[in-house]
Amino acid sequence: MAILAFFHTVEICKISIMKYYSYLLSCLFISLLCADIQTAEDILLKTFHRMDGINHSFKIDSKSSEKKKKGKHFQIYVYWPSGGGILRGTRVKSILSDRKKPSSFWEHRFRDESKAKQWMSMPITGKLKDVSDKNVGNNKFSFSELDITDEDIKSHDNKLLAQDKIDTLSAYVIELIKKSKNGKVKESKKLWIDVNSYMILKVEFYTGNSRLYRSIECSNFYYVEDILFPMNIDVQDFKSKTNIQITIKDIEFNTEFDMDIFIPRNQ
Repeated sequence: MAILAFFHTVEICKISIMKYYSYLLSCLFISLLCADIQTAEDILLKTFHRMDGINHSFKIDSKSSEKKKKGKHFQIYVYWPSGGGILRGTRVKSILSDRKKPSSFWEHRFRDESKAKQWMSMPITGKLKDVSDKNVGNNKFSFSELDITDEDIKSHDNKLLAQDKIDTLSAYVIELIKKSKNGKVKESKKLWIDVNSYMILKVEFYTGNSRLYRSIECSNFYYVEDILFPMNIDVQDFKSKTNIQITIKDIEFNTEFDMDIFIPRNQ
């Protein structure tokens, strides 16, 4: 009887040890799972800071489906100062233009999270104008539409949806909803964000009534110095029934700039 009791005790100990290890493995799995869980705000902040400190430049060719619109060509410079009040400086310069004074665009974003400032030199006259409070035309494209700001994150209700794929890339899908003071939806947009690089791959814009009115999708992805970039961007504007095809080329990183190009001035 004593021997039977001994073996019975051993079996009970084995079961207890197995349950204990099973419990530890479960805890480990749960902790790893929780460590990988990100909120919509976490993902948006990583997207916001994706290119921090990386000076770069590139060219774009833009072609609209509107018959009377000529193709446009731009050189874009992006500068990240190591200190000072400016967080990021951007200069967009029109190139291959037959105008004596082609327009230029400047944007300064600030470290204190105050509202970004934007300027544009007017075509023909070359006179500088503050356009900080102006909206992009309905059928035009701005790279700010493929960007996220700290202000965007704070002023919207952000919801993480089920993951999706764009081309061969896995993407987080986040819905950003902007509401009025009385809680009514004013507008919303959905972002598809690459799970590895945190680059925005696609954006859809919706009215307050959930009607899709604009879509921007990147394609032909390419790594330059381990940084993901699209070679093509397709803009569909359903209000004006127009389409814009953007081609990106001549991408350069860690560029040495003449800082004067980031100072807004008459051209």
